[in-house]
Amino acid sequence: MKRARFQRLRVRSALCDCREAAGRCAAIAVVSALAWSTAACANPEAQTSQVIRIAGFNPLADALATTLGEEFPDITFELPGAPSIISGGVANMQALQGRTADLGLTFSNVAYTGYIGRLDGSLERLDRVRGIAVLYLTPAHLVVRGDSPIHTLADLRGRVVAAGRPGSGTPLTSALVMRAVGLSEKDISQEWLTFTEAADRLIRGELDAMFVNQGYPSESVRTVMQAGARLLDLAGPPIERLRSQYPFLRAALIPEHTYPGQRSIVRTIGIDTLLVCRADLDEALVHRITQVLFATLPALAIKVPALRHMELERAAAMPIPLHPGAARYYREQELSR
Repeated sequence: MKRARFQRLRVRSALCDCREAAGRCAAIAVVSALAWSTAACANPEAQTSQVIRIAGFNPLADALATTLGEEFPDITFELPGAPSIISGGVANMQALQGRTADLGLTFSNVAYTGYIGRLDGSLERLDRVRGIAVLYLTPAHLVVRGDSPIHTLADLRGRVVAAGRPGSGTPLTSALVMRAVGLSEKDISQEWLTFTEAADRLIRGELDAMFVNQGYPSESVRTVMQAGARLLDLAGPPIERLRSQYPFLRAALIPEHTYPGQRSIVRTIGIDTLLVCRADLDEALVHRITQVLFATLPALAIKVPALRHMELERAAAMPIPLHPGAARYYREQELSR
């Protein structure tokens, strides 16, 4: 993959913090809402109740569904299915491609490799997906038991490791990281578990390590750290070489004292979490959703602390094409400055 293949739509930022950004976005959102209401009155079909399905089962998806539902009284935002159904970055992209979801959450590497048709296990390009916003950098956590002799990535050889669940983005990241130090799937015993399941089994001593791709603080990581587990660095020459090969991998830090017993900064890598949608979703609707996302960002960040780390100037820097509705919003922001 070459960095040049990435779309680099950049939005210059004159915003100092989330409050200032929210104030500007809210003003535009109010104008847009009035315009939408006027159009709805003129067009009876626009008043028909609409259901928007969000692919993803995690606190962020739940917060988005709740917040958007409050801001759009004419639309029902729902998380289809049940939490037990396999979902994750890969499955969410496939749901959007297959039109069984309208909005979804995924990672930048999953979005890019899916869009160009190089996603493992997929026989088609997931090219009917479009970007709305880069939300935040999601760090990779590698956690081991407190009494474990594992101190580096190479020490995972011959160990039992939870590498995420099928359909999620974590297996893709963990596989890349392990390959960076010469480990293949044959060199470890992989368990395909949810983060909660992995945390329970690590505490019981049934696992040696677990990978978690989740914004900090992650509840599953907090649980195992309270039980005495340790976080390992994902850094050094092998990781730097990996980052040079895969531009969507970015250097990341987990601050000290983020988790119980964590006395120092953990150096790791991260992948951007994205809000994406169906390519054929109504442009005016996506425009409104993008506006509301930024207008309600401070409130959303209370529910989802990872959103406090959103880099507003990178919100439009998607590895796949932006949806026209989102692109129009970012153009308006540029013109308003």
